[in-house]
Amino acid sequence: MTPTEYEKAVAERFRTYWPPPLYLVKHNTRLPGQKTKVRRQIDISVFEVSQAEPILIAEAKRYKRPIDAVKAGSTIALVQDVGGLPAVMVSTSGFSLAAENHLAAEGIEFLKIIVTEAKGLRWIPFVEQKFILDRAYRELSGQLIEAVRTGDAAPFLENQLPFEEWTAVLISGQSIFPDRVASILKTLARSHFDDGVRYNAIALLEDAGLLNRADIENLLQCEHDPETHELLSSL
Repeated sequence: MTPTEYEKAVAERFRTYWPPPLYLVKHNTRLPGQKTKVRRQIDISVFEVSQAEPILIAEAKRYKRPIDAVKAGSTIALVQDVGGLPAVMVSTSGFSLAAENHLAAEGIEFLKIIVTEAKGLRWIPFVEQKFILDRAYRELSGQLIEAVRTGDAAPFLENQLPFEEWTAVLISGQSIFPDRVASILKTLARSHFDDGVRYNAIALLEDAGLLNRADIENLLQCEHDPETHELLSSL
C-alpha cells in the first residue's frame, strides 16, 4: 500500500464519521497558507456541504515507526499556517510520547490506523459503486472484501453481517476474485453456525453454477437444517 493509497483509505474512515449528504470528504486538497503565502497540500479535508472552508483537516502518514516529535512538528506547522483549523494526525504506527504531548498541546488529535485496517477501508468505494451500504456496516464490508482478496473465510464465519451487506460483499468480490469467493462460499455452506447463511451460500453457489454432484453429496452428509437439506436434495 503506497502512501497515497493509505491516505485514500483513511479518507473512508472519515466518510464513515462524516457521511453524505451533510458532509463531503475530499482527498488531496489545497488551502492558502497565511504565513507562507502559498497553497498548502492537505491529505484529507472534511466540508459541510456547500461550505468553502473545511470543518476538519487530517494528515495521514504511512511510516514503519511511530511518529516522532519532529514529524509531529511538521503537521503542527502546517495546521498553524492554514489558520489553526481543527485537525487530526493519522499514522500507521502510532506516535511517540513526545509527539502525542506536542500534538495535544496544540489541540491536534491523533489516531492510529494500521495498514491491515487500511487495506479493508480501501475497498469500500468499490462496493459502494454497486450497492448502498448501511453506514454501520460499511467498514466491515471493506474488511470482508480484503478477506476475499486473501482467500480467508474466517472473518465470514465470525460475524453476523446483515443479508444485504453480506450479499453485496460476495457479489462484489466475485466480480474480481471469483475463485476465492467460490472457496469461501463452500466453507460457509459447510461450516457456518447460522442455518440461513448456509442456505444462502448454497443458493449463491448454485446460481453461479459452482456446485457439482460431489459437493452436493458432501454437504448433504453434514447438513441438519430441514430447509437447507431440502434445497440440497432438489439440486
